[in-house]
Amino acid sequence: MIIQSLCHHYDVLEGDENVNIPKLGYSSAKVSFALVISPDGVLSHIVDLRSDDKKPKPKDMDVPIQKSRSSGVFPYFVCENAKYVFGVEKIKKSEFDKKFSLSSKNITDDYKILEENDKEVILVHRRSRECFEAFKTLHHNILDGLNDQEVRKFLIFLDGWNPEDFLENPKIREYKDDLLAGGNCVFECNGKFLHEKSAVRNAWETYSQNEAGNTFAQCLVKGKVEPVAKIHQKIKGVVGAQSAGASIVSFNNDAFCSYGKEQSFNSPISESAMFKYTTALNYLLSSPSNRIRIADTTVVFWAETNEKSCEDLVKFFFDPPEPEKKDEKNVEGSRIQDITKVKEIEEILNKVRIGKKVNQEDIGTSPETNFHILGLSPNNARLAVRFWYVDNIGSLIEKVARHHLDMEVVRDDYGPRYISVYRLLNETVPQSSDKKTVSPLFGGLILRSILTDTGYPISLYNAILSRVKVDGSINFVRAGFIKAYLLRLSRAGLSNLNQDLITMSLNEESSSVPYRLGRLFAALEKAQNDTNREMKSTINSKYFSSASSTPAVVFPVLLKLAQHHIAKSEWGFRSNQLIEQVLEGVDEFPAYLNLEDQGMFMLGYYHQRKAFFTKKEVPTNEDFTKKETPSNEKVPL
Repeated sequence: MIIQSLCHHYDVLEGDENVNIPKLGYSSAKVSFALVISPDGVLSHIVDLRSDDKKPKPKDMDVPIQKSRSSGVFPYFVCENAKYVFGVEKIKKSEFDKKFSLSSKNITDDYKILEENDKEVILVHRRSRECFEAFKTLHHNILDGLNDQEVRKFLIFLDGWNPEDFLENPKIREYKDDLLAGGNCVFECNGKFLHEKSAVRNAWETYSQNEAGNTFAQCLVKGKVEPVAKIHQKIKGVVGAQSAGASIVSFNNDAFCSYGKEQSFNSPISESAMFKYTTALNYLLSSPSNRIRIADTTVVFWAETNEKSCEDLVKFFFDPPEPEKKDEKNVEGSRIQDITKVKEIEEILNKVRIGKKVNQEDIGTSPETNFHILGLSPNNARLAVRFWYVDNIGSLIEKVARHHLDMEVVRDDYGPRYISVYRLLNETVPQSSDKKTVSPLFGGLILRSILTDTGYPISLYNAILSRVKVDGSINFVRAGFIKAYLLRLSRAGLSNLNQDLITMSLNEESSSVPYRLGRLFAALEKAQNDTNREMKSTINSKYFSSASSTPAVVFPVLLKLAQHHIAKSEWGFRSNQLIEQVLEGVDEFPAYLNLEDQGMFMLGYYHQRKAFFTKKEVPTNEDFTKKETPSNEKVPL
């Protein structure tokens, strides 16, 4: 089903004139240099096609397909690296000493050193010669029948090239280090790239059809009897996978095979279907607007339409940008774009909040358009499918919007307005850790909860609670998730908690004892801070964890200690008044709080702490003598 959907998406991309995607028989390659061949059939110039950035980037070009190759000699057509084009290789000195030891005199004729230093050796050896000869033979087999001047010049260059003369060419000496670094080269004759000439492309397509193989079977994707792909193209861009790419479909042991079939013949997928799904998936992985990362999982998504606005919207919902991490060079443009996107999201959230359906004007395409989400994670040389989700875009947007609504909590003005899933998962690991390793299970679990609009995983909730206890602090991300977890638990009828008591900001009317105890702890902490604001160690660092778990043991001690602080503080009467107000709904301190109650405790603590820093008009002492502070009004501090 996944491969079939990707094949369909390739057809959609191919029909979009704004998308540059390789045609059947071609692939996108990163090209570093163009080798200019003169009318005499010699290398006359080298054109650097890389960008002018501090770290030059190769140019993306559509070239004849470059299939996956292992350790064998397997040349590509009209686009290759220096080892195949020139028959020369650069290796480390240590590797050279290991492979070409002079202790074996009978191998001294197998290689020739062109240049060496303490670190590297440029040489021609038996394997590099084989690569060049295979490269030359391939092009003669495909191009010999063409009556084309540029093609003849290119073939003359190959026939006249001698690998040992590599450094004799002044142009090559200028770029030798970059050429031998492994970048791809294409060929230019008479101002034209060889791989773009129609005659060369026709010759290549004819050759590809003849070389497709004679193993026919019914394709599992298309249902037609066609040539079967023996080896599937590598998938590149999955975080943690091999840089050369990894496979989704592959067989490397006899135990995986049946009926005497080898490799991918065990799951017959035609050459054309293989090309489509691998090309479409590689395109999605290379597109920033179609890719996000969640823990160790790389997530790609796409809609069955040419409209990109809905994909951008989903990207923003799942991975909203962090304001403080914007590129300074593009701050103004990014700000304008983000403000526009935030307004779109706010309109959608407001509709979902009051129960209205999103429409085409909200998301830029029909709400009934199918939307696909695929999660991939590395597994040695292969890729594992973590999750696969299909739904219409309207339903998907509503579910993701509901997640953000549930996560809403009072926060700092400078914090991000919406929380990415990636940032949420990072809250389960120590913030001081340089290497943030999130449990690989959390990514799939949280996505499943969001996309199905069901309860959040208790394992993630427990991890957040543990991190709050250990760190002794709770930020708006952690508080938002605790609120969302409890809210969905109550909404599903799986908790005794009243849904109306789980609010975005401070709820002074809440009758929840754990919530009031959280507020009480915040009040006691502030009473201590008012006594000595330079105090390095507060009751938070010593008692927070135990107070949120076994309040009956801790709070009597804290209340007794607070009286000393209140007596010393000039604001003690306010702290005392707040403590009395909070304790009005507490008949006794519970001996133990379960996980749900611990979450309410932390939420109450967070809300009360934020209320302390809410700007309000401070009443005069005369106002205090005239009337007592009403119970439904925030205590001014």
